[in-house]
Amino acid sequence: MRIAIVEDNQDELNRLLGCFKQYERENHIKFDIVTFNDGFDLIIHYTENYDAIYLDVQMPKMDGMTTAKKIRKHDKNVLIVFVTNYVQYAIEGYQVNASDFLLKPVSYFNFSEHFKRINQNFQSKQESIMFNTLQGLKKVYLDSLYYVESEKHYLHLHLITDKEEQLDMLDTTKKMEEILTPHNFFRCNNGYIVNLKHISEVNGNIVKVGPYDLQISRPRKKAFMQALTEFLGSSDS
Repeated sequence: MRIAIVEDNQDELNRLLGCFKQYERENHIKFDIVTFNDGFDLIIHYTENYDAIYLDVQMPKMDGMTTAKKIRKHDKNVLIVFVTNYVQYAIEGYQVNASDFLLKPVSYFNFSEHFKRINQNFQSKQESIMFNTLQGLKKVYLDSLYYVESEKHYLHLHLITDKEEQLDMLDTTKKMEEILTPHNFFRCNNGYIVNLKHISEVNGNIVKVGPYDLQISRPRKKAFMQALTEFLGSSDS
């Protein structure tokens, strides 16, 4: 994995680098790590080839939250982890889809437990399927797919991008359901197959998937809620 660490305190940087080195030895994994002293330095040298970025929140030139917001304008997929003294930054982190938080001073035990989650998240982001769409043969990362909508003989794939984007294809909902169900997608009514990972709220018969409010049909609600409950339980374990 290619990692960027942005930290202006040398002692904190050395502590985090030590955690990565110990994790390498114990888990036989190799990290390619690049370090920056400030968020501004990362932004001016930014390339979209990092798998994860560890950001100190409080830095003099450009703080971590501002840095993360700038990164998200160009890169929706990189995992962002905030390293901070303050728990309250966790709430603001949802604005930039932060993957996790580490509290300073970082202990190896907390780091190792954290990185198990990060690695699982990273592996899920690599899952992709090649679809034959009306726009051509497209590789779709399943983590970037909010939901699939059926309309007569067409399917519309609603994707996470800088702007609202969809791919269209001629196929059946049943076939798409068979493809996606093993990857934590579930059908909430005859017209929608949703990514359980991107559900933030269920209110009555409405499910919020990313920025979209979608209808849950009455006949499918019980099975849908059971699938969502099982998914949330497995993701917490």
